[in-house]
Amino acid sequence: MAVPDPDVAGDPVADAFLEQSYLTYIIPFATEFNPEDALRSGTGSIESKIAGIEQREQLFFDETIDVYFILRAPYADDHTLRSHLRRLVITLDAHIVNGVAPDRDGPPASEIIYNGAIEDVEQALVAADEPPEDGQRHVYAVWKLPVFLARPRMRLQLPSVVLSGVASFKLSSATSEQVSGVREGYMQSCTPSGMNLLESFADDPFLGGVVPRLSAQRVSKVAPLTRPKDALHRISGLQQLKLKIYPVLHTRVRFSRPNTAPPSASMIALLDVDFTPYFDCEVALNKITLSLANGTVEDLNCQDGMNLPLSCVAHDHLTFLYKLAPQQLDVASKNLARDLLITIEVLVLVRPENGPNACIPRLVMAWTTALDFTPPVNPGFGQPKTQPIQRSHRPSQLSISGGVDSQPLVSPSVMRPDALPSLEAATARPVESALPDFGITMTFTGPSKPVPLGEEFTWTVFVVNRSRADAASAPPPHPAHAVSAAAAAARKLMLVPIPRRRRNELRVIRPPSTAGLPGSGPGSGAAASSKRDPLIADAVLDESVVHAMQRSSVVDAAELVCLSADVRVGPLAPNACAAVELRFLPLREGVVGLEAVRVVDLGSQEHVDVRDLPLVVVVPAGGRDGEEGA
Repeated sequence: MAVPDPDVAGDPVADAFLEQSYLTYIIPFATEFNPEDALRSGTGSIESKIAGIEQREQLFFDETIDVYFILRAPYADDHTLRSHLRRLVITLDAHIVNGVAPDRDGPPASEIIYNGAIEDVEQALVAADEPPEDGQRHVYAVWKLPVFLARPRMRLQLPSVVLSGVASFKLSSATSEQVSGVREGYMQSCTPSGMNLLESFADDPFLGGVVPRLSAQRVSKVAPLTRPKDALHRISGLQQLKLKIYPVLHTRVRFSRPNTAPPSASMIALLDVDFTPYFDCEVALNKITLSLANGTVEDLNCQDGMNLPLSCVAHDHLTFLYKLAPQQLDVASKNLARDLLITIEVLVLVRPENGPNACIPRLVMAWTTALDFTPPVNPGFGQPKTQPIQRSHRPSQLSISGGVDSQPLVSPSVMRPDALPSLEAATARPVESALPDFGITMTFTGPSKPVPLGEEFTWTVFVVNRSRADAASAPPPHPAHAVSAAAAAARKLMLVPIPRRRRNELRVIRPPSTAGLPGSGPGSGAAASSKRDPLIADAVLDESVVHAMQRSSVVDAAELVCLSADVRVGPLAPNACAAVELRFLPLREGVVGLEAVRVVDLGSQEHVDVRDLPLVVVVPAGGRDGEEGA
């Protein structure tokens, strides 16, 4: 019996394949899903086995999922099935759709993050049902397509991922060859030519007897040849698959340049990893890689408790430190711009391996950021030269301006070279009335033993809100003692450590100015050169003063690096207390400390600097012998 050729147009076998086929797609719950074992093992029909596969209910950003396409088709024979599979086109689109619309009448925002197709449709896993006693026998073809769930650019509001798969059936080969022949642009064979548009030039003597010819069909306006309607036939199937999707972690990288003398081209990178509350399982931070083109990366997280992999849960916050430096041969070059590649790998233990159908999604975040290692020309030069504005009815220690806390680290003799020395002490701090009470009591507790160099330690901060609940209703006795009503209620505070810097108090020896001397002009005599014009003052800033300021500007490196990115306390009710921790990393041996800890009231935007802080004794790495920290 001859097998019918399925490539002939109008084949009833191809029409039955197109009409009776159905496409569906699933995302199995198990990470190591084997479709051959799921469809061929056990008893029962394949349709019931597909319905019994456990599927994912929620997905995560930065995850690569495996989408399995399952096509149910009528079965005739293997040759016909393979020829039909070659003519399939299976595509998949993935959209991120917000659950909240920006406008009441408008649709929610959406963005496409993936658009792909199965390349080799012939390489499919085929499983057939047992021949039924009556009815059509069906066969099932399975394909796998990896899809990376990238983060969209739009703002996320209750996002969901929508997967839309489409299976189309191509034209037969005979019809495709006919259509492709027409598309080549040449006139078809045995087609009568049109009128010759160049017939009037046939008797032209300059052509030497050559009769030109141009058919009117070549220049006439014709409609473009479009694809016939039956070029692609869409196979019926599942319209879309919609699942919830959540981010597992957020990252941020910051860069800090060490203040060393002489300045260095190296930089310190602080990588913050913040885990979201959208999962209730354990997460393993498996790998963090920093790759710098034409540079070196030094890992500064060698202490105990920071070795990867790390077991994390929701709301965890981690900070990793790395030292970045260009190659020594490239320091002398003018262009020190580099690209830093950061890669983070996370395993989400939705269902560990010890249980059935283990689900361990693997998340990979990779991005590139630009760096410029060009050292500053003069990092210690450029402090403000003007007196800050003093606000009325605000004491100096509670405002951003005024007082000793806001004075720049420059000697008054440099800021005001023409001022008298007796006035400097009088203008250093204005005379104010009694300072009002901030209403907060804080206790700082440091380590009781010496800390090895490069080892992390913590300070415990105990905060008590001493504001009274009835203080808001009482009128303020004096404008200078005014405390807002919000200060008597619940307080929200933020702690900002300020590193200690060695201030430059060297008085610049400035030579006398030569501006305004009569001898400097033409036609002046020797007797008049020693006299000065009383109406012309000294120069405001000579070249010698600028040169002396640049040479004497010295800023030491920080002794302690605070690893707590954002420390907030509150809201604290009146007479309530709370305890927080500040994490530090010592960078210098000896007795180290902070300049101050700034306490900012987030409600009234007032702040106060706490300078009575513990001192810490830092010993070389590997030893704890020595005096105890204060």
